[in-house]
Amino acid sequence: MNKKVDHDFNLYDLKPLAAVKSLLFVIVFSAVANFAQSQSLKDALRHAVKNGGFKREGYILWCPTVIKVGNTYHMFASSWPEQYGLNGWTKYSEIIRATSDNLFGPYKFQQVVIQKRDGYWDNDRAHNPKIVKAGSKYVLYYISSANETGYAYSDKITGPWTRSDSAVMPFSNPAPLVKKDGSVYVFGRKAVGKIRIAQAYEANSFNSPYHLVPNEFNLLPDSNQLEDPTIWWASNQNNVILNDFNGDLTGIKKAGAQYYSKDGIHYYPATTEPIFTKTVAYDDGTSTTFRRRERPFVYVDENGKVTALFTACLVQNKDSTEQSWIEVQPVAGYVPPKFDHTKR
Repeated sequence: MNKKVDHDFNLYDLKPLAAVKSLLFVIVFSAVANFAQSQSLKDALRHAVKNGGFKREGYILWCPTVIKVGNTYHMFASSWPEQYGLNGWTKYSEIIRATSDNLFGPYKFQQVVIQKRDGYWDNDRAHNPKIVKAGSKYVLYYISSANETGYAYSDKITGPWTRSDSAVMPFSNPAPLVKKDGSVYVFGRKAVGKIRIAQAYEANSFNSPYHLVPNEFNLLPDSNQLEDPTIWWASNQNNVILNDFNGDLTGIKKAGAQYYSKDGIHYYPATTEPIFTKTVAYDDGTSTTFRRRERPFVYVDENGKVTALFTACLVQNKDSTEQSWIEVQPVAGYVPPKFDHTKR
């Protein structure tokens, strides 16, 4: 009888206890989830892959952009002979393609894709590529001179590529966002004298006329300046990582900065913390502080999560020669929260 009474009592007593435990689990889980949602991309960054990324012996590498086709990752980047240093981009930059079966690399050079051509808008150089898929076409946006952006398109990621006959947008550092209806929004940088402001252009399709998005002057707040934006759509908002050109937001010149916009016209800071600096920490416990770290690109997977951050990194040797390559940091499936500047 005693055993039966004890047994009955325990069964009866465990029901409310289990309910309390379940309630506590829901509360704790919700708190953790809300905390995670309050984070910026910085909090999801992992150590860079020491033997990953992309190096091309004897060449400067800059401006990475990556797209997955089948089971292969294709990186497009700007490249030119190392002997000319970083400033060699002004005359010698061309766009190349490299591949890897792993998002984090290492990537292997495959081909030169776009070179400058006489008699056209891109006669100075081919630089600053961004690759996207628009319907059945692969579209490669790139620049030539400052404030000149055009594109090339192809049915296949390996080409051949058909180029626009003229520049289609009078700004640089294009960050294209292809929408579900095929229309395109391109965020970029406009040089106005010594000021670098944010602008955006829209088109009904990649090969339609591009129109400036209305704004008084600068899409960024507080006269903040920028370079090298990368953009993606998540949480019903545009999300942008860029180089904080003068340290207006983060306090660190050319550190990584994060902004968002609900309407594509008004952008607000997601955080004032730098997303990245010139120092890269690796998965083997070592680190390197680069002379320059620029051209961020976020890779977004099929589920809409950011899973990698690519940056172009440059060192200056003791003999003043320069070398650069593409570093990649894994990202822990980052999805930004629905930011609201009115609640800050």
